[in-house]
Amino acid sequence: MKKKLLVSIIASILSPAVYADSLPQIEVIGSAEQINQQQISKEAIETNTSSTSDVVNILKQSPSVSVNQAGAISGFPVIRGLADDRLNVQVDGMQLLSSCPNHMNTPLSYVSPSQVESIEIYPGITPVSMGGDSIGGGIAVKTNDPIFAPKGKQITEGEIGGYYRSNGEAFGGDVRVTTASDKLNLTYKGSYAKSGNYDAAEDFKTVGTPASTNTTIFTDGTEGSVSDLDEVAGTAYETKNHNLSMAYKGDDSLFKATVIKQDTPYQQYPNQRMDMTKNESTKINLSLEKAMSWGDITLQAYNENVDHEMAFMDYKRSAQMPMDTESTTQGLKASALIPLNESSEVNIGAELQTYTLDDYWSPNMDSMGMKPNTFLNINNGTRDRYALFAELKQDISPEWKTRLGARYERVNSNAGDVQGYNGDRVLGMWGQTNEGTESAAFNASDRSITDDNLNLTALANYKSSDTFDMDFGLARQVRSPNLYERYTWSTWGMAAIMNNFYGDGHGYVGNLNLKPETAYTLSANMNWHSADNKTWDIQVMPYISHVDNYIDAEFIKNYMGGDFGVYKYVNESARIYGIDMASKRKLAENKLGSWNLKTKINYTRGVNLDTDDNLYNMMPLNATIGLEHKINRWNNMVEVVMVTDKTEVSENRKELKTAGYSLVNFKTSYTIKDLRLDFGVDNLFNVAYDLPTGGAYTGEGGTMNINGVPLMSVPGAGRSIYAGFNLKF
Repeated sequence: MKKKLLVSIIASILSPAVYADSLPQIEVIGSAEQINQQQISKEAIETNTSSTSDVVNILKQSPSVSVNQAGAISGFPVIRGLADDRLNVQVDGMQLLSSCPNHMNTPLSYVSPSQVESIEIYPGITPVSMGGDSIGGGIAVKTNDPIFAPKGKQITEGEIGGYYRSNGEAFGGDVRVTTASDKLNLTYKGSYAKSGNYDAAEDFKTVGTPASTNTTIFTDGTEGSVSDLDEVAGTAYETKNHNLSMAYKGDDSLFKATVIKQDTPYQQYPNQRMDMTKNESTKINLSLEKAMSWGDITLQAYNENVDHEMAFMDYKRSAQMPMDTESTTQGLKASALIPLNESSEVNIGAELQTYTLDDYWSPNMDSMGMKPNTFLNINNGTRDRYALFAELKQDISPEWKTRLGARYERVNSNAGDVQGYNGDRVLGMWGQTNEGTESAAFNASDRSITDDNLNLTALANYKSSDTFDMDFGLARQVRSPNLYERYTWSTWGMAAIMNNFYGDGHGYVGNLNLKPETAYTLSANMNWHSADNKTWDIQVMPYISHVDNYIDAEFIKNYMGGDFGVYKYVNESARIYGIDMASKRKLAENKLGSWNLKTKINYTRGVNLDTDDNLYNMMPLNATIGLEHKINRWNNMVEVVMVTDKTEVSENRKELKTAGYSLVNFKTSYTIKDLRLDFGVDNLFNVAYDLPTGGAYTGEGGTMNINGVPLMSVPGAGRSIYAGFNLKF
């Protein structure tokens, strides 16, 4: 039924809209002046700061982006079925890496929505000048866009905001203060966010006493105070973000220096067996833009230090197994934009990034299975990238624009010797360990690996008429495996399930023989719009990618004889294809205000060509329809989100199927001069549903045994009422 409804929606948005030429203006958030680029405006970002603490949820406004939910502030953005390290995700030009065996500290988890100035999305194909080491597209988030006073003047301005959300009793606040002359800008941005566990729309745990007792009876007969039967355990968090920036504007240059600091005391996870119990990071980012007589140069240097800890918080009934991760990332980037003539320019550059990682698990002397040594999961891991690129932009004619690029990258990776908790032990908790045998084999192997990767991109824009233009692109993009994919070494179930990016409850083991993933992507964006490009717009974006050496997983053994298993990363072939669609349309302009209709539809299909299995974590067919109303100081939106049944699942990974659902969200804002008041309701009718790409619910009870609840998907959040404000001064 839902698929038929979505088909009818597709037909309706593709229907002729010629009568709309005479209608008033409508703001379009879509393709930008750059080829194959989408933008999310500052206004669109601001209207969502009260409803979410995760920047990734704002990215869903793009028709090409969905979310694999993990921690409440650490979701994974997905572009056309590809996520995590397969995307080039940058914060202020820094292409950072997750330093955690569960990838809990994703690059965008370090930025609060209130700190974001702009977002650019490159679906499918990332321009070589933006970066490499990815196969699924790019996301560029900017937090510092300095403003300056008129000459001889001084300005001081800022804003303060706060919000409360009923589901989980989430609350937070943010502040920005800027002082600037015509040459110097100083800006501070700070934010704080905290939430308890959210509730599903109905009881979903089938074991236990009534929810009112706040007690669950586990299947092993023991009793523990965990959560109500409708409470989604592992969804609480607390985080603090600070951003201090300085900018100096010369006559022909701009220098920026930024320090970003995050302190996250905890972030719980419903689809992981561990919780983040500390994440502290410090980033220093320096950049210089300078105009020369022959062109423009851009220089950047950055450094990031991460101190990350995981453990079992009180509600998880397992013996403590502390896990620590420390990393340092350093980067240098240099590029020159050189005009060749009035219609073409070339961008050439170089990039260096060094990355070191230590992932170690201290012994627990009270546990027979986790002593006497420190378990070295990755010891002195290194991953260094060296890159050169050249990109040519050319306006061939008034109708044709092209962007051609080539990028060469050398990726060197290595890791030191490892050890288990007890090298002599063969049998221990959770089955056979083989720690001594496997660590000895790993230590005897050649672990120094060099990849030579070549990226090629060809993008073009064709303007056929005042009402139709088209972007299309063809690319070869390459990504080298990350350190966890190559250098985690233990097949012991207890150790393996600690290495999991996917939130599916399984364990994963590295593979020294992995080759880089190489994606060949063909995509297009056909755009019909009104002659003034303001009143109506329809975009149809088909795509297909063939991936050689796609990193999937091969089953090794079951974990404790149950539903979960241990898998080894392997190279196979894959194909991903689908279509994104979006439309915007002015419905009316009258004494009751202006009325706009916005629609986006997404379908993605992924297949492992070697096994004929479905790729894991593909979002099913989905659509979002939004009716926007503006009148005077009011801005209102009613949004309907529809998702079909998820039936095309990975049998190999024992992926769970989910039922289709429809949600209604409502939001409104009222602006009085410099004060904006926000109010809204998410999941207005309190519909119960499961997250199609949320993984397996492993965040409660004896999480190492999964004996607290049966195997199930992570439930989505029930109704949440929120209110917020923002005051500029």
